[in-house]
Amino acid sequence: MANWYSIKAAADGDGQQPPTIYIYDEIGYWGVTAKDFADDLKSLGPVTALTVRINSGGGEFFAGLAIGNLLRTHPAKVTVKIDGLAGSIASVIAMAGDTVEMPSNAMMMVHNVSWWASGTAEDLRETAEVMDQMRKSLVAAYRAKTGLDDAKLDELLTDSGTWMTAAEAKELGFCDVVTDAVDASNFARVDPARFAKVPAAIAAKLAPPPPPAAADPAKPAEARQIADLCAKAGFPELTAGLLTGTATEADVTRRIEDARKVQDACARFRRPDMARNLIAAVATGLTVDAACAIANEAAADRDESVVTDTSRPNSQPQANGWGSAVAKLKK
Repeated sequence: MANWYSIKAAADGDGQQPPTIYIYDEIGYWGVTAKDFADDLKSLGPVTALTVRINSGGGEFFAGLAIGNLLRTHPAKVTVKIDGLAGSIASVIAMAGDTVEMPSNAMMMVHNVSWWASGTAEDLRETAEVMDQMRKSLVAAYRAKTGLDDAKLDELLTDSGTWMTAAEAKELGFCDVVTDAVDASNFARVDPARFAKVPAAIAAKLAPPPPPAAADPAKPAEARQIADLCAKAGFPELTAGLLTGTATEADVTRRIEDARKVQDACARFRRPDMARNLIAAVATGLTVDAACAIANEAAADRDESVVTDTSRPNSQPQANGWGSAVAKLKK
């Protein structure tokens, strides 16, 4: 599965750098769990210092909350460096730092809890109560680091969110040290539409890269070209399947376009958890229309079976809809 963090281990002491954890992606989605993170952190052994580098727009609430608590209770001195953006739940992880550093052109964003849900009126009322408790966890994490009172935090934790420069974050207590500006062109790649009122300069950096240029339909693609095209489009998992045949550049572009259509459909139907499997199914013969229909059917099944499972990488309310959706399409 995809890994949204990496740990670069280094011997602690003797003048060497402390182990460094890089959180440079969507937290929790599509990949490993907080338990995997905890296991990897434990495997470092009794280190006395840790560096956590963050460039993330956030992600799954409970995974981020767990990671923040793991770092906060770790015996090592934790230094957090925000290389580009610490947004949403990534900002909560940043609060675990004994020292939080931000280059002068980095950004931090905090906002109110947001969560997808569906089901009966009673289901939604229960979800709202859970979200109220989630907000209390946010407030506690920010209060512990900043010392701000709840009234001030209420001003910051709005639905549209509060974007802070490094200087603003330092003034409010979210950051301890402002360092010299660095090249912030490599902001975390997230869809700016997931946030409200994103500053224009930041939206441009958050936006995903444009699709690959038009390909020569007759030109065979080399292995490196295939890998580069898939990686730049955000679908590195397509590479292996395309290397098994004689794919042209046009074939690669078409496969990427199909994957993007399926991913967009899963997001539209609020079933991002199904995207990876559906994209793989399209690569082996399922049509894009059928894949989109499966996501649509599974979304409808939420009304029949809605569960919350925090042991899954994406612990939003989930529906057990894959099997029944496929069965309906086969009738």
